Amino acid sequence: MKRAPIGRAMYLASGILLVLAWPCRVIAQVHVPAAPQPVVVPGATTSEPPRTSPDIPATPPPYDEIVVTAVGDVMLGTTFPDTSGAGLPPNDGADILQEVTPLLKRGDVVLGNLEGPMLDGSAVSPKCRGKAEGHCFAFRVPTRYGVHLKIAGFNVMGLANNHAMDFEAQGRESSRRVLEEQGIAHTGEVGDIAHLTVKGKKIDVIAFATYPGAYNFLDLDDALDTIRKARAESDLVIVSFHGGAEGANHQHVAPGDETFLGEDRGDVRKFAHAAIDAGAQLVIGSGPHVVRAMEVYQGKLIAYSLGNFATYGPFNLSGENGLSLILEAHLAPDGSFFRGQVHPVRQEKPGGPKLDPQLSIVPILRSLSQTDFQRSGVVVGPRGELWLPGTQIPECGNALDPLEQPESARPCSIFP
Repeated sequence: MKRAPIGRAMYLASGILLVLAWPCRVIAQVHVPAAPQPVVVPGATTSEPPRTSPDIPATPPPYDEIVVTAVGDVMLGTTFPDTSGAGLPPNDGADILQEVTPLLKRGDVVLGNLEGPMLDGSAVSPKCRGKAEGHCFAFRVPTRYGVHLKIAGFNVMGLANNHAMDFEAQGRESSRRVLEEQGIAHTGEVGDIAHLTVKGKKIDVIAFATYPGAYNFLDLDDALDTIRKARAESDLVIVSFHGGAEGANHQHVAPGDETFLGEDRGDVRKFAHAAIDAGAQLVIGSGPHVVRAMEVYQGKLIAYSLGNFATYGPFNLSGENGLSLILEAHLAPDGSFFRGQVHPVRQEKPGGPKLDPQLSIVPILRSLSQTDFQRSGVVVGPRGELWLPGTQIPECGNALDPLEQPESARPCSIFP
């Protein structure tokens, strides 16, 4: 199918934007205010060209933006090991994503990591045979829960993780079938790349893990070859990965290989950088069950872990294990990251995402990004705004009463 011709935009000195399409006729006329001077921390270095203040970001025309909303682990309820339904949420899960759905739907691409196969039945997970209850964790999500993902806005799910094969090939095949019935793309098994078309652009999403049968980033050469081939046939490539050690004791992105319970969970820094060098424009991590730092590498955003997003039942949700977020990343037409927002989410036992008015994850993410990546760490604003490295956070106050605001401080606003 032939693509529609793309118009040309010209910024005139008068501050008028003329959008032209062949054969050179005026389509729209929009006033563009003069951009303020860049606000950059002295000494900061990035690969980015000079940029404007975060109050008025240098954005391309809205149609050319690609907005990605992404979350971490998703497991909406399980019928294993208890087939009675005790491991399922109230109202059969119909409400579990309701509060966060409006934020998810802000994205053109809405991505999550499906932590466990969608399968019906009562069989024992092969990986748990002969093991006492509580010493083996396997999940079996009812197939009827696929509609909950669709209603929430997901249009692509990753199937590369340590629970995708809890019920072997049968479980993974069932997951693919359920997602396809809901019109949700999927990726993870070797040969399974999600293909989406967004605003006239071809976008490929590839999910990697550290397990056989999935796209395995422990074989770095093979992984990078997969990314290069996808990039050659698409406009944008989004890479997700399931890697890194688990738990609050592993919230920092360690240099080198990470191991957990005797497993090699990969060198996630090396992989994420190499993936971008090979052509990926956005890299999203999961696996540690906690939120990790974000950085901007070669102008592209890397989120090393988005934590437990919607995990109902047998999950540790205490402390920082219960804090998560919805990442909203705005990408320029070439895939470069230029602005974003984290929408803080909290889970409490037995689980299910709720918006967090305390914004608890925001200072944690800021600290992790500054500590782990220093000059390349994403800048996190007071309300979860995401800015390029080197951007100076403007002063603001969060007092509800304007009279209580610090003198000369503007109110903190929620992006955008």
